Amino acid sequence: MICGRHLPAVRSPAGLRNCWRNSVSGGLRTGISRGRSRFSLCSNVAYILGTIAENEVGAQRLVTVAQTQLLESDNLLGNLNSMLKWTDAEAVTNAAGTLGTMAETCEGRQWLLNDSHLEEIVSNVTALLDSVNDWTASNAALVLARIAVCESGCRKLLEPANSRHMLGKLIASLGVDKTGCGMSAAFALGRLCNLDIGRKQILDMEEAPNMITALEKMMANGDTGGSKNACFALSCLATDKDGHAHILMNPIFPEILNTLCVLLESKEQESAWFAAMTLKVFGSHPKGVVKLREHPKISALLKTVACSPTAGEDLLEEVYFTLRKLQPLSQPPPPCVHVPNINSIRITWNKLVLDSGLEVTYSLLDGDKPLYKGPDCCYVLTDVKLCKEYSFTLHVSTEGDDGPYSDVTTVTVEESVPSCPLDFRVIGCTPTQLKLAWAPPAEPNGVIKCYTVYRGHTVIESTSDCSCIISGLAPSKSYGFHVCACTSKGKGAKSSLSASTADPGDHAPGKLTLNVLGRNEMFITWDMPEVPLGRLFNFELCMNGKVVYLGPDRSFTARRLTANTEYGCTVSAITSKGKCESKPVTKKTAKDEYENTTRCLYSPARMSQSIASPSNKEVSELADRLRRSRTQLGIHKEQTPGKTPKAQPTLSKGNVKGTHKHCDSDVMSKTVTRHKQRP
Repeated sequence: MICGRHLPAVRSPAGLRNCWRNSVSGGLRTGISRGRSRFSLCSNVAYILGTIAENEVGAQRLVTVAQTQLLESDNLLGNLNSMLKWTDAEAVTNAAGTLGTMAETCEGRQWLLNDSHLEEIVSNVTALLDSVNDWTASNAALVLARIAVCESGCRKLLEPANSRHMLGKLIASLGVDKTGCGMSAAFALGRLCNLDIGRKQILDMEEAPNMITALEKMMANGDTGGSKNACFALSCLATDKDGHAHILMNPIFPEILNTLCVLLESKEQESAWFAAMTLKVFGSHPKGVVKLREHPKISALLKTVACSPTAGEDLLEEVYFTLRKLQPLSQPPPPCVHVPNINSIRITWNKLVLDSGLEVTYSLLDGDKPLYKGPDCCYVLTDVKLCKEYSFTLHVSTEGDDGPYSDVTTVTVEESVPSCPLDFRVIGCTPTQLKLAWAPPAEPNGVIKCYTVYRGHTVIESTSDCSCIISGLAPSKSYGFHVCACTSKGKGAKSSLSASTADPGDHAPGKLTLNVLGRNEMFITWDMPEVPLGRLFNFELCMNGKVVYLGPDRSFTARRLTANTEYGCTVSAITSKGKCESKPVTKKTAKDEYENTTRCLYSPARMSQSIASPSNKEVSELADRLRRSRTQLGIHKEQTPGKTPKAQPTLSKGNVKGTHKHCDSDVMSKTVTRHKQRP
């Protein structure tokens, strides 16, 4: 892009040292000290040194000699810098040319960048950009362009406070001229735009729009070198998002695209490559893709070049990249449908990632009815109607590109058996009962008619509720239960669990105690349950299977019981969770001690028999028993005061006749009467 002169042959190191000593010492120094008479001599010396520096080996030896021999390196550069301010146009041109030639090689460029005079040299060279002498201005632009070849050189140019002044002068130098000043300025600006700091400084300048306009004119002028460097500068500016947007918003951007189309058709491969490279940079951002798609010729031209048998590999690489960016949307695959339940349909589709970087908008339709439009790849249709056929199609679009519709995906939702009920669990437990509960299925797949509960393989309950109570179970025993939901299509999957009834000792009242109080009463007590099941309401006491007490107390006196009779008692705790019964306790009431006598006296068999006359001994024993009974019960006749009771006659065996028999009968009768009147 930047051309320089080449030296046919290089002098030996000894000859170079002599040239250095004679030319530099006797030429530059003498010419500077003696005025205009020596301008031509200094100009020639500068030209000779520049010619030597054109060759890489010559530049390397020149730098080596300058650093190790007679003079210090800063003397040569200092003298050349001084010449930049002379009024002699030829001397100034040759001094600037020598500096530009020295900066062409890596060794000469580093020598210049490390020199203490660099900032002053840049300032003087910048001042020459608007010189009336075209060759002087061209060499000045060449110096800046070759310093900017490396990143460190760009930073050196941008560091000074007056760097904006230099950038403005470079922008003003853009254009096509016979000396190549505009070409060098375009290259320098392109290199400086590669750095963020340089790009930002240029975009902040008022001259930035003029720079883009000038570059477009350089491309369209027909000068091969100028068009290449102009493409280079535009592509460097467009690599950044801000620079890209700045170029696209410029009113001259459509003309830039037209000019690039002309260059793309050029038979000169390098010009076509620069045009393709610039289009590639413009298409690297989504907004640029839209602009390139809108142009009527770019896509067709790129396809033509891609099919050209003469196109080189480098050119084809740039063209293929841009064509991928401009690739229009193709038909998307049909959407996928999933029916999680009869109330909804889940529709999904593949996400498209475009090379253009443009955001894709998806449109989902049911027939002609729009359902969704946006960037997501999923949609859930609710309020689905059973036995209705749905037809889903997908349409994709981006900015500036409206893609085709996908094929149709059809689905009809019908009622089916539900999934298994959720959260099947035990919520209540007694020794004889279990309360089970569950939640509706996640996928009812229809209207739930009922829930069927199994114990093992036996159906024990059918309910529309989400809970049931299982009764008639044995205490402390494990059971297996299942539950399923039912729709009009049948029974769904089962949920299962294993549950055990409670230990009655834990929830029933404890220490049931029966205290016998005689022949007809018992005093019964019990304790609270060790582990009450739920909230306690009452206690229920049963004797021989009959409820005799219901209340909150923990004791009860049972009366009017039958003597000499066993009574089995149980007490139950009635709670909010059910009824828990204690183990039974049995006690017998007391025996009636006069039961045999009474039976003897009033036995029907005895009453039908004649009463035999008792013996004297029997009468005597009966009389003694009667006296003891009266004494114990406190039964006696009232004594007449002042009188001594008469002694009872003593009964003897020999005096017992009919009279004594009658007396004995009276005594027995009285005895029985007294006995029956005992409280």
